[in-house]
Amino acid sequence: MTQEPVYSTLRRTELAELVDLFVSELPLRMSIIEQMVSADDREGLCRAAHQLKGAAGGYGYGDLCLYAGRVEALCRNRGTAAELLEGAVDELIDQAGRVRA
Repeated sequence: MTQEPVYSTLRRTELAELVDLFVSELPLRMSIIEQMVSADDREGLCRAAHQLKGAAGGYGYGDLCLYAGRVEALCRNRGTAAELLEGAVDELIDQAGRVRA
């Protein structure tokens, strides 16, 4: 099933250039998140998810903000099973793949 792209609610404003920059840097952010998962670095993953949550919300990507927030919350809970956290990261990666400027 092909999912529809997700566009910023700010793409037609004076912030369009910043939205473009955020989108162009998103693959790097996701790469860092994947590295944190591979290294089992929950503290780093929590920090990266928190930063992504703030940036995504600020640039008009509310859904991406929610997915990043879920990853952050699961990281903060030390009792979260690795499989559950990895599943949330996979969902975040899928959502990030839909983001367009």
